[in-house]
Amino acid sequence: MSTCDANEISAQTVTLKVNYANFTQVTRSKTVALPFGSLRGRLENTVNLLLQAIFPVSQGIRLLGMTLSSLERKVAESEPPQLLLI
Repeated sequence: MSTCDANEISAQTVTLKVNYANFTQVTRSKTVALPFGSLRGRLENTVNLLLQAIFPVSQGIRLLGMTLSSLERKVAESEPPQLLLI
């Protein structure tokens, strides 16, 4: 179980950062309409699509990282919605 699953957090954006052996880096991201939540398969497919865009590589990769953003906490049905300040 991941930290996001344990805390009932979902994300809409996944960012992939690749650091090459010569210290150059590229960043690729994908934002989806429906949050990933605990749908690990959808998240893995999205990361694979981002990885396919950088392969094949002509030099070594020294660091590969993935970040989730646009986070949302799942609201329980019994909790009243938070009011907006205007």
